[in-house]
Order: sequence, then structure tokens, then C-alpha cells
Amino acid sequence: MYLPPLNPYHPFSFYPTPTDKQYKLNRQWHEAAKAMILEMLKAQRITSFVFPPDITDVRPFVWSGYIAEVKYTFIVKLPYSLDQASTEIRAKIKKATAAGYRSALTQDMGEVYQCLEGTETRQGFSHHLTRQDLELAQSLLGDQAFRAYVCYAPDGEPVSTSVIVSLDGRRAFGWIAASKTEHLNYGVVQQSQSLALQDLSNLGFAEFDFAGANIPTIAYSKTNWGGQVTPYYLIRSPGMKEILRAGLHWLRFIRNSHQPL
Repeated sequence: MYLPPLNPYHPFSFYPTPTDKQYKLNRQWHEAAKAMILEMLKAQRITSFVFPPDITDVRPFVWSGYIAEVKYTFIVKLPYSLDQASTEIRAKIKKATAAGYRSALTQDMGEVYQCLEGTETRQGFSHHLTRQDLELAQSLLGDQAFRAYVCYAPDGEPVSTSVIVSLDGRRAFGWIAASKTEHLNYGVVQQSQSLALQDLSNLGFAEFDFAGANIPTIAYSKTNWGGQVTPYYLIRSPGMKEILRAGLHWLRFIRNSHQPL
């Protein structure tokens, strides 16, 4: 039950037996949840589990003493039309195109890695991914489940990337997005993301998950694509860390309550 680095959710799916009776679906899910709880209790190191958005009932875990936390993401239905996006998004895509930038699907993880380095340098953190890691993920998942898009400057330099992952051929989520600082103001992020949405639409995917909208600045940038705000759930086992976390939340609330809205 290890959460892969940079993944928004644990790779989890629930497959009920064929039925159109909602009460049967509820019963089957609760039975599956009970079995899952038993396994989680055996593995003492498992302190949290992040469900994908299609799992909306975490009551069995709460009833067993786990603590539930709601988080949010944006999901757009496919096929996608740019008419759903804000004028700001469309203007940035036009700006990138007019400046000579172009975006395309790539198989070259060296190009993707260059863009990751740009974000790491700008923000002072590490994705903890090497070019070899990217190539391994690409080879294991295959072309349909692992798709990397790159925006190129007029001289052919890779300057922005968006890497998409799908685990079921129907739903895809944004795994990594990164850009070189000096090109950010030209709409390169929006151009590569637009290509990704169009490509996924052409492949017959049903929806795209922007994978997280829990930080105000990130939430603002993602809301402009016109997706539906969608909750997802994290469950945690209680313990000392939870007490410390509650204290930090209390301090943050007190601090923010004294600031003007």
C-alpha cells in the first residue's frame, strides 16, 4: 500500500459484481472495505491511504477509528473543447503559438527531464526522478498509459512538459508538469496542457484529472480549464502525529482568523 512518489492517489480500484441494485453495491463495497481494514491493521507502518475520487464512501474506515480528511481536485470530461477554458487560458495559448512555440508528444525522456530541472532550479526542490526513472516508467506502462507532451521553443529547445498517466484506459491524471523559468510568460504550460487534453480526447479517454487543487495558487491556475471541483478522501490512523497535526491546524486557524478576508 505504498504511495508512489508524485502520485496523487494510491493505485486502487473497486470492481463490484454486475448489479444495478445500489444497496448491493453498498454492501459489496463495505465488505471490501472491511477486508482492506484488516490488511491495513496487519501492516503497522501504513499510516495513511489516499483514495481516488471515485471512492466516495469512507465510513467503514471512520467507524473503525481512522481519521478522514477531504481534499479536492479538478476533473474535466472528455472530449474536451477549449471553449470550456477561460479567456486567460485561450489568450496564453494564442501567445505561445504566435511566438513560434509548438507542442508535441515525445518519446524522449531527456527532453522531459530538462524541463523537470527547470522547475527544480526555480522552486528549489527535487522531483526525485532521474531520466532513467522516467524511461523505466515509460517502458513499464507503455505508450497508452504513459504519455509525455513537450512544448518546444522556436529554436527547438524543450521548455515545458506535461506527463500524463492512466491506469485503466478510461481515466487519466496529470503526473508531472514542469517548465523552464524564462519561457513561463509565453503560455508554454497552457499550450502543452491543451495538446494533452486534445490527444486524450482523440484516444477515447472519458475524463482527465488535474490531480490536486489544495493550494490556493495551484487551485486558481487549474480552475481556469473549466473542470468540476471534485472531492477525494485521505484516511489516517490516529496517533501522536495526529495530535501535533491538530495543534498546527489550530494555530493556522487562529492566525488566519485575525487577517482580513
